[in-house]
Amino acid sequence: MRALELEYQRQRQDLRSAYEEIVALTALQEVTLGLLSVLEPGPLVERVVSAAVSLLDADGCALFLLLPESEELVVQVTTGQVGELVAGHRVRIGEGIVGWVAQTGEPAVVNDIPGHPRFSPVADGLSTGEIRSLLCMPLQFQGRLLGVLMAVNKAGSGPFEAPDLKRLRFLASVAAAMIERVRLYERLSEDRDRVLVAQEELRRRLARDLHDGPTQLVANIVMQIDYLRKLMAQEGRGVEEELDRLAALAQQAVHEMRVLLFDLRPIILETQGLAAAVRLFLERHRKETGPRLHVRLDESVGRYDPQVESSVFSIIQEAVNNALRHAEARNVWVRGEERGGQLIIDIEDDGKGFDPATVLQQYDERGSFGLMNMRERAEILGGRLTLVSVPGQGTTVTLRVPVGKRE
Repeated sequence: MRALELEYQRQRQDLRSAYEEIVALTALQEVTLGLLSVLEPGPLVERVVSAAVSLLDADGCALFLLLPESEELVVQVTTGQVGELVAGHRVRIGEGIVGWVAQTGEPAVVNDIPGHPRFSPVADGLSTGEIRSLLCMPLQFQGRLLGVLMAVNKAGSGPFEAPDLKRLRFLASVAAAMIERVRLYERLSEDRDRVLVAQEELRRRLARDLHDGPTQLVANIVMQIDYLRKLMAQEGRGVEEELDRLAALAQQAVHEMRVLLFDLRPIILETQGLAAAVRLFLERHRKETGPRLHVRLDESVGRYDPQVESSVFSIIQEAVNNALRHAEARNVWVRGEERGGQLIIDIEDDGKGFDPATVLQQYDERGSFGLMNMRERAEILGGRLTLVSVPGQGTTVTLRVPVGKRE
C-alpha cells in the first residue's frame, strides 16, 4: 500500500512538472511572438527584461549591451529591485560576475552572493545587503557577444534552479536574434535614407547642370533661329555668320549633353575598364578657360570587379567635379596605382583649399553630401578615403581600396 502511495505521489509530481513546463513553453512562445512585432531597440529591450522577470518569477532584471568597439557593457534597461542599483552602470569584460559571463560566454547561477569568489560590488554594481541571488546569461548571436541578461532574487527567497536557467537561455537566444534583427533593420533604414538623399542630390545636380548648360544653349539656338528668320525676311545679309554661330552653339549643346550622359552612365567603364573611363572623363571636362587636367594611371591599374570599378569611378567623378566647381585651381591631377593588393587613387588640386571640419559641420545647412557619399562608397568596398586640405594650399583626396583583378 505504501508503494502504491509513493508511486501515486511520484506520478502526480511528474504531471505537475509537465504542466509547469507546458505553461513555461507557452509563455516563451507568447514572448517570442511579442518580440517579433517590435522593430525599435528601446521597446524591444524593455519587453525582454519584463519577460525575464515574469518567466523566472524574479524580483528584478537588467540588460547589459556591449558598446561598439569597446570592452565595456552598459545597462540599457532595468526593471524591479535591481533598477536603482545598476541603472546606467558600466562593466568591463572580465570584471565581476557579469564581466565573467561576457568573457566566457557561459551562464552563471549564483544563489549565495556574499560567498561567490567572482562577485564584485563595484564591478557588478550590486549590494550584498539587497541582492541574495542572481542568474546571468550571455546574449550571443552567431558566436558574437551582444550583451548580458541578468535576473536577481528569486521570489519567495528561493534559489534559481535548472528550469530557470533553461528558460533564461531560451529567452536570451531569442532576444539576441531580435536585437540583431532590429539593428539590421536600423542599418537598412539608414542605408535607404542615404540612398534617397544621394538620389535627390543627383536629381538636383542634374537639373542644375541641364538648366545652366544645354537648356541655356538650346534657348539661345531658338532665339538665333528667330533672328535668322527676320534677317532672311529682310535682305538676307549676315545670315551666313549667324548660321556659323548657330552651328557652334548646337555643337556645344551636343557636347555638354554627351558629357552629362557620360557622367550618368559611362559605357566605356564596362567595355574598357577604369583607366580608360577616367582618361575619357577628364578629356571631356577639359576647357580652354578651366584648370589643366592631368592624369597618370600606372600600368598596374587593370580590370576589377564591376562594383569596384563603378564605385571608384564615381568617387573620382565627385572629387574632380568638386575641384572644378569650387577649388579655383590652375591644375587638377588624378594619379593611380595598384600596390600591395590595394588600388590607390589620388585626386589633387592646387586651388584655394578649405577647412574640412567646418565643411562637415555645415553639411546640413549646405544640402550637399558629396564628401560623405565618397566616404560611404569607400567603406562599402572595404576601403578608406582621406581628405587633406588647408586654406590656400589646395586639396588632396586619397582613396585606398582592396582589390582583386578580374580574371
